[in-house]
Amino acid sequence: MKPVEISHEELSDLIGLIYESALEDPQWKRFLDRMAQLFPATSAMVLGHQGNRLFPAYTGTGVRHERFERAGIECDLVNRRNENALASLVTMPNGFVARTRKLTDPEVFFSSNFHRTLMAPVGQGHFMTLKLDSHSDRGAFIVFSVSADPELEAATHDPLFETLKLLAPHAVRALKMARALTLTRNALSVMGGFLDTIVLPMVVVTGRAEFVFANAAGRRLLAREVPMRVAGDGRLAMRDARDARAFAARLREMEGQPVAGGLRIEGAGGPLSLCFTPFRPSLSDVSPLDRDLLQEERLFAVFIGQRGGDAINLGLLRDVYELTAREAEVCAALLAGQSPAQIADGSGRALKTVRNQIQAVREKVGVTTVADLSEALSVFRTVGAVFDGGVGPPQLTGGGRHVG
Repeated sequence: MKPVEISHEELSDLIGLIYESALEDPQWKRFLDRMAQLFPATSAMVLGHQGNRLFPAYTGTGVRHERFERAGIECDLVNRRNENALASLVTMPNGFVARTRKLTDPEVFFSSNFHRTLMAPVGQGHFMTLKLDSHSDRGAFIVFSVSADPELEAATHDPLFETLKLLAPHAVRALKMARALTLTRNALSVMGGFLDTIVLPMVVVTGRAEFVFANAAGRRLLAREVPMRVAGDGRLAMRDARDARAFAARLREMEGQPVAGGLRIEGAGGPLSLCFTPFRPSLSDVSPLDRDLLQEERLFAVFIGQRGGDAINLGLLRDVYELTAREAEVCAALLAGQSPAQIADGSGRALKTVRNQIQAVREKVGVTTVADLSEALSVFRTVGAVFDGGVGPPQLTGGGRHVG
């Protein structure tokens, strides 16, 4: 049998299928079915684990042992460093593709109880795992096993491995997108429009600063990468090192005592106030995989605003109301008491241009007068209540099964 070859068109279709199937129920099923068609005699499952024990398979395709449908399977495989191979997955970066050919000693692999009782009886030999995500000692991955038949293994193993390396970043991204969409939809329904009313940028993270999702204003703030961004490892990173240390310290405090708290940072366009509050969405509608991963994870919502005495941060105006840079400047000037003529003189723009920008600001904010504009922007001060001794934003809770 000739080695399997995947065309550019087939690879492109697989990438699209990853994103589509991540949003479907059962999650990943169509993607796994297509992989089984392209790589004959292979089998695939989506599995989760805690430590060295597996959760029941979430979905799969091809031949597999019936015991994978039960909870509590113990994996006795050890890697070449004599570490439990399953437990060591949580230390690997998301998207890492590991294969037993390299991960374990062949003699150890084929003599393990895991292989002898679960893989060999259904004609499967080596396998490889694509890590999707992990939290604490829990993780999730897609496992692809190849036939124990030498000819079939030679034709499928290496092409499958090379294909998975190309698909892995998309699988990780698709899982995060599906999770964000589900949690956002769930939060909006549980909070009865609260997130729509509070238009401040909101970012939800774990206690280790791992990014989970953000509202629309939060996504715009992260896209600007001021004062924070999502780093390559999936964690929220602050631009300033001191702010980063303070942010991490605040999350540690929240894990110990989950009550609303605040942090003040010096943003590029003026000081910003961050409010931290426990975020406990219902997990009843998320995928079974996410339910197992997140069921014991503390999540925190971070709202970004300002204190009452601070000058309006232009970046925040842009994030919240989708203003352009010049519209934000005009908005701030209006709130400072300047007339359209004064704004035109100070900016060197034509008065007509300034008036058009003022009209655009009013339409985007949804007001007709400067007084209304000032009142609308008072939402920025919601976060400042945490610092000024007032009552902070309400704790976000939902019904059903909870995180935390």
